[in-house]
Amino acid sequence: MTPPREPVMRLVERRFAGAEMTRLAGDGSSRTFYRVRPRDGSSVVLMDYGEPFYDETDDIRLARIFDRARLPIARILDVEPDPGCLILDDLGDICLESRLRNAPGGGPPPLLRDAVELAAAVADRGTPVLADSPRAAGPALDAERFRYEMDFFLEHFVVGLRGGPPPSGELRQELHHLAETAADTPRRVLCHRDFHSRNLMLRPDGALVMVDIQDARWGPDSYDLASILRDAYAPLEDAWIDPLIDHYLDRVGGRVGRAEFRERFQIVAAQRMIKALGSFGYLTRAGRTRYKGAIAPTLERLSRLLPGFQPTRRLHGLLVAEGILQG
Repeated sequence: MTPPREPVMRLVERRFAGAEMTRLAGDGSSRTFYRVRPRDGSSVVLMDYGEPFYDETDDIRLARIFDRARLPIARILDVEPDPGCLILDDLGDICLESRLRNAPGGGPPPLLRDAVELAAAVADRGTPVLADSPRAAGPALDAERFRYEMDFFLEHFVVGLRGGPPPSGELRQELHHLAETAADTPRRVLCHRDFHSRNLMLRPDGALVMVDIQDARWGPDSYDLASILRDAYAPLEDAWIDPLIDHYLDRVGGRVGRAEFRERFQIVAAQRMIKALGSFGYLTRAGRTRYKGAIAPTLERLSRLLPGFQPTRRLHGLLVAEGILQG
């Protein structure tokens, strides 16, 4: 394993003389994370960007928005522009994924309902704060972004990881249609953007706290809910989905039509799962093997769900015909 950069080690020695450093499993970005344990028994997390920065990072700007909206995130304790680090709350090692994998049978685990409520809070409380911030005109999960993600899937999963032939123009066109339909939302909201079970940590009191917020942006009103209910990392029962969609809609209020929202949820979930496969292909080829195990469950879920929803049946047929999904 690559040791910490020399400037980072000097920073730790200056700030936390004699502290132990342990590298943590990171996200899909180029950032590196370390747990730093000073001699006094406390613990913080050091996020290393890999180089100095000379302006506020997206993590800092977005943390301000989440804080103003009273949304639980890992607090930024200090900023070190040179060598390029943030010092964060240490939320421990227990994430929602581990609890969902070990949940007893029956209905949806209470923590999953808590996650749905948190997704609703991001949309409900975060949206007006984002609209009133300098990022109001900032990036969005729009048709252009979603088309890019579909092309990324074809390049890095279908051709790159699977070694398949170049996709047909018909398949690319259908994926772009999915992208454009997913982006067509009557209500744009603040989206965490990677609202899944590995990015929801559990405090000792059982409360959920979000990490990896640096990609938060405008997006469809069903996006974060689709991310958690069609999570690539945790096995969720299909029977839980409809009651949890209702629970979400109860939380965001009566201004959202339920039938229309369910249809948007299905479209966005399909786009999100295909986008995830592109990311898994890229990261697996880059040697990040912790993502490889999520590929088969995502393919199985797409094979099962796409033909059951009229707007995605044609896409399912094309993915089967080109050997990407099982028939």
